[in-house]
Amino acid sequence: MKNIIACIDGSQSTISTCEGSAWVAKKLAAPLILFHALDKTTRPVASEFSGQIGLGSQEELLEELAELDETRSKIMLKHSHKMLESAYEWACRDGVNDVSKLQRHGSLVESLSDLTSELRVLVIGKSGEHHNTENTIGSQLESVIRAVHEHIFVVTDHFTAPTSYMIAFDGSPISQKLIEKATRTALLKDLPCHLTTIDESGNKSVAFEQAKQQLQNAGVEVTAAKLNGPVDEALLHYQQQHQIGLIVMGAYGHSKLRQYFVGSNTTQVLANSTVPLLLIR
Repeated sequence: MKNIIACIDGSQSTISTCEGSAWVAKKLAAPLILFHALDKTTRPVASEFSGQIGLGSQEELLEELAELDETRSKIMLKHSHKMLESAYEWACRDGVNDVSKLQRHGSLVESLSDLTSELRVLVIGKSGEHHNTENTIGSQLESVIRAVHEHIFVVTDHFTAPTSYMIAFDGSPISQKLIEKATRTALLKDLPCHLTTIDESGNKSVAFEQAKQQLQNAGVEVTAAKLNGPVDEALLHYQQQHQIGLIVMGAYGHSKLRQYFVGSNTTQVLANSTVPLLLIR
């Protein structure tokens, strides 16, 4: 059985990551792995002032830097163990039956790429360890979204189990495929759906009606709405107005909707959302 993997990093979204991953694991009856990557980015380097610093002094400085680096690594390792242990105890208390801890040395993206074969859903906070401010996303999140080819559940700083979800539909082949996958995604089972699009015409309007019918044929309770205005503002306003607990969309495609989620610039919807985002592959 493939696993739910939760990225634990000590950021302010760590608790909500635990809560969100526990909800996902129980909803899917799947094992939960609490994961932390030890990314060692600072190491002693040789000085460029070789003509001004004596060789002996330079070697002495490098030795001191190496000792500091070793001490830092030990502290990071100990901190990682404590974080994972606390998250493990929390998940067990929350009723997750199959939970384990995993620690890897290396970058987060590379480590997750190595775990792809055993991954079912990745749970990650939108703000990383060094981005503990509101309305921001972690510097690695977009890279993770591009690298991981399974479902990704992005949580905000506070988690509440969703009782409904919203699909942002743009009429593209990718979003049409998203509708099909949404009907088969156990994480969304028994939740009512708000199918939304930014006001379109022609073929996309037809595709929107077809998507609504497809969801209804699969037994999903659907509320369909065509929105107007800037994409991020329209979607978030509708979500807040209807107290929708989860935003769902596909991770690929080149529509105007996509640029707000997986684009080269900061993603406004994700940055300003107060509810989780599920990227379906």
